[in-house]
Amino acid sequence: MRVNWRWIIGIFFLLKVESWQRIPGNKRVYRKKRDLNINEDNKYMEKLKEYDLKAQEYIINMGSFMYDKSREYFEKEFTEETVLEKWSAEYETQKVMEEKKKLEQKIREKEQEARELRDEVYKARDEEREKAEKNLEYFKTKEMLMIQNRKEEIEEAISINQKTLRERVNELEKKNKWYFDLYESKEKGTNYEEELYPKMLDYNDKYLNSIWDIQHIGQVMSEKADFHFKNKLTNQVIILDTKNNLPTNPIAKVENFERDVTDKRTNAIGGIMLANGKICNKKKFEINILKDKYLVYVSNFERDNIEFIFSILDQITDLSNMKEGTGDKNKLREILLDTYKRETIALENLEKQKKIIEKILNDLAEDYQKYFDEDITMDIKKKEISSSSVRIRDKTSTAIVDYEELEKERKVIGQRTKYYLQYVDKKGIKKVQYFSNNYARGQKVKSLEKENNEGENVIILN
Repeated sequence: MRVNWRWIIGIFFLLKVESWQRIPGNKRVYRKKRDLNINEDNKYMEKLKEYDLKAQEYIINMGSFMYDKSREYFEKEFTEETVLEKWSAEYETQKVMEEKKKLEQKIREKEQEARELRDEVYKARDEEREKAEKNLEYFKTKEMLMIQNRKEEIEEAISINQKTLRERVNELEKKNKWYFDLYESKEKGTNYEEELYPKMLDYNDKYLNSIWDIQHIGQVMSEKADFHFKNKLTNQVIILDTKNNLPTNPIAKVENFERDVTDKRTNAIGGIMLANGKICNKKKFEINILKDKYLVYVSNFERDNIEFIFSILDQITDLSNMKEGTGDKNKLREILLDTYKRETIALENLEKQKKIIEKILNDLAEDYQKYFDEDITMDIKKKEISSSSVRIRDKTSTAIVDYEELEKERKVIGQRTKYYLQYVDKKGIKKVQYFSNNYARGQKVKSLEKENNEGENVIILN
């Protein structure tokens, strides 16, 4: 407890004043220049003498005034009741302050406990986090191991499938080359004829008792069409001309075919034109009469449909044997109806085959996407896409070309198109070569440049 010395001194002074003989209070009247009785033995009086009389009077009056007021104040304020009351209030205040200090101390202790508890919680949390991190690392390692194993399995499966696909691709490339040689090479017509000829012989022997004498004369006498069919019973002759054209390149001229059929030396009763693609200005199946000869035009012919060829032979024979009149029309009606039914059935079969092929193509595309993550339709056209995606491409000139002047004193390769290339080969022969498109022309340029790089003397003019 802190001691308030001011109050103690006040109480002590009050008690001393009560115990002493009080000086009777006299209300003084302070007058100027009154007579002063100064004790000569008092050292303070000696001090007072240092001032003049006016100053001495002022000092004594002020001291008396202060003494009277101080005494009045202490007698009024410093009674036993007021001193004890104030001392009690001070004591209570001191007590409250001590309680406050105790509470503050308890608060500090509780805060310390809270800090220690928080530190323990943080420590426990850190331990749990470390444990969780260790578990996570374990599961990550396990997961990576599983992914690695799965990756190895997938790579092994892909390797097996790639091998299978590679074998399949090689097989398809061989088949594609065979088709290309059959339909795209310069000897495509000859190959087409050589493919049909044994099939027609086999069908004639197996199902018709070799009633037809079939001669392949297209390679020997081109002006007589490709095949001559002679009926062994009636000696009637029907000629067959085949056109192995592409669907995008229809047969434009049929005059040679008409000439061969109507030629008196051929002595044919009719003729058949089978086109792999389309025939200009003709329906898919059309019968014409020219100089009493029956000409049958068939577009988009299916080369495996050998039976259809012999059915047309029978139709031409029947039409030739018909007499004029109602009977002729009825027979023609019957032929047309049979042909329409047969073509309808063929169309239905083609639709079914189309659906099957589309499903196979979709499956192949899905497998390609699964194993190589690429679009097979884009990959097939990769070279063409790369060529058409360059920033700057050579533009085809729109200038009018004098082909006679262009081909003068040059060896001509291909049919005239707007895509051409002039060059001198390694033997010094001047050539001009035509192409179906700019891409094919670019490939030829690359081929010639490669020959130059290998030391061949090839000159590219344009």
